[in-house]
Amino acid sequence: IDARGKYLLPGFADMHNHLRDGTFAPGDDPTEILRQMLSWGITTVFDPAVHGSTYQLLRDEISKDPDSYPRVFLTKGLFTAPKGWGKGHQPLTIAEARKLVQSMKASGSDAVKLMYDDMSWATTRPFPVLDRAIMSAIIDEAHKLGMKAFVHAPVLELATEAVAADVDCLLHGIISDPVTSEFIELMLEHGTCYISTLTMFHTNEGYAAWADRLEKFDKYDRLEPEVLDAFRLPAVQGGTARLDNTAFAAQQLPVLRENLVRLVNAGVPIVLGTDTGIPGVLPGIALQLELVMHVDAGLSSRQSLDAATRNAAAMMNQAGVFGSIEPGQAADILILDANPVEDIGSVRDIYRVIHAGRVYEPQQAY
Repeated sequence: IDARGKYLLPGFADMHNHLRDGTFAPGDDPTEILRQMLSWGITTVFDPAVHGSTYQLLRDEISKDPDSYPRVFLTKGLFTAPKGWGKGHQPLTIAEARKLVQSMKASGSDAVKLMYDDMSWATTRPFPVLDRAIMSAIIDEAHKLGMKAFVHAPVLELATEAVAADVDCLLHGIISDPVTSEFIELMLEHGTCYISTLTMFHTNEGYAAWADRLEKFDKYDRLEPEVLDAFRLPAVQGGTARLDNTAFAAQQLPVLRENLVRLVNAGVPIVLGTDTGIPGVLPGIALQLELVMHVDAGLSSRQSLDAATRNAAAMMNQAGVFGSIEPGQAADILILDANPVEDIGSVRDIYRVIHAGRVYEPQQAY
């Protein structure tokens, strides 16, 4: 490959991706979505909640030819409260919670994920929250077994409790309130990383507006027009009936962005994740847009790129394995036509992607 005059980066990592297509159509194929990620420059993916039999089916399918997919980390299911947000394990006792973590470890799960959120930032009828002692026990048991523990906790009060329990990373940004100095100090003390999922939160501005934003950002017309048009239909503008306060979430977006900037400036490790699969958060392009939105929020281009490369590797204790281009690391290489340090939007200008000795073009179909 003649890469003279071009720009080399490590392949990108999307560390919050549910391997769904982000539309309202049923019948997602997670293996197909994984393959498509490669043509967008994404060579590492973390799915923090694979439910039911899909978990083992996905593991088995990937094992047939792992090099044809990005590097994949998977979590089997998630933990939530009875009648809480999300479907998953609902332990009623500490002992039950610990046994469930042990079962997840035995299944090969790379981590545990906890829903620790009343969803008050998006609904006027908050959900029950997992018992704090059970939450702490899940994290403790995961660490005893050498597993990572991640939490969905966009509400500051609840996120503070999760960080105090030594969770490894917050899988969403804090949108409820401005972060405090005490919270920042707690994050630094525990070495907790932070994933903002700006793309997911910005869909709360409305699907039609979001479709317009995607269309404008889609420099090479890679998205299907009918997919974008589906988000402009009047029938979907109301969103989910249970989440009846997305207007508040949209109002809080400046708080979300300012929290990200305060944390990165304080030295908290920032990692890129999109929550791909949430309606409107489309595979591949969401990661590119997330990089741009981090810079728009106030990060430097290098900080944004680090969040999708070396910081992502550190999140999974994989520093030295992937995340940078140097001797001994995986040859996950992204070749761009333009310099993303000068213009972060250049992450769209993909010339080639290399993963596991295979070369992919940006327009390559599967």
